[in-house]
Amino acid sequence: MADAREADLPNPAVPVARAGKRHRVVQQGRIVLGPEQLIACTVHDLSPRGAKIRVASEQVLPETFPLVIAAHDLRTVTVRLRWRRGDLAGVAFEDEPAA
Repeated sequence: MADAREADLPNPAVPVARAGKRHRVVQQGRIVLGPEQLIACTVHDLSPRGAKIRVASEQVLPETFPLVIAAHDLRTVTVRLRWRRGDLAGVAFEDEPAA
């Protein structure tokens, strides 16, 4: 019999409903941690509401931070860290959409 706490967890085999359509991309990004501290990352799965980024797993990320995305143009958005698994992280846009 499953523990009561396990019953509250989502089933990993069931897809999670998304707030918007994701676009698979591979774009260079920079996480801004300070005026002279930029951390390289790669932006994946961009949507109007957020993105998946790849950054070194040992890099500590704050709860919110500016993310510079180099696409057809250069844009900076403030993001909120939603999840982290190894070198992948999911972020939600706090201000204007980036897609």
